[in-house]
Order: sequence, then structure tokens, then C-alpha cells
Amino acid sequence: MEEFFIALVPITLFLTVGGVLVLRPLTKRLGALMEASAKSKGSNAEEQMQMEHLRLMIETQNLKLEQLEQKLSFTEAVLESRTSAFLSARPGVAQRDLS
Repeated sequence: MEEFFIALVPITLFLTVGGVLVLRPLTKRLGALMEASAKSKGSNAEEQMQMEHLRLMIETQNLKLEQLEQKLSFTEAVLESRTSAFLSARPGVAQRDLS
């Protein structure tokens, strides 16, 4: 029985060294793949944050543009009403301008 345990030590040592030699390159590549995956997810999250920031900026600019359009419409309406009131108050000026 003692001879069995003595023979078991070199066999175990041989299998351990062989396992390390075989599995080390595989685990290295697996680790590199996991690291690359984690980096891409991190950059993907950063990209999403940038996209969200850009979306908010575009929405803000769109709101400002809508407000500017409303102000322009109001200004045009006021100027048109003043111009028509001015022309109706002075009929001779309107006829000269039209001819």
C-alpha cells in the first residue's frame, strides 16, 4: 500500500504540471477576452452617456428654435397690424406705394 502512495506523488506532480502547461494559455486568452469585453461594455456605456448628452442638447436647441419661431411670428403679426393700421390711417400713402 505504501508503494502505491509513493507512486501516486510523481503521478500527481506530473498531472499538475501538465494541467498548468495546458490550461495556462487557455486561461490567459480567456482573461484577455473577458478584459476586452469589459472594456467594450465600458466604452459602450460611455458612448451611451455621450449620446444621451447630445440628445438633450438637441432637444434644448429644438425648444429654443421653437421659441424663436413663436417670437418671430408674433413680431411679424405685430408689424403687419401696425403697417396695415398705418396705411389705413393714411389712404394717400397706400395708393402711392401701390402704383
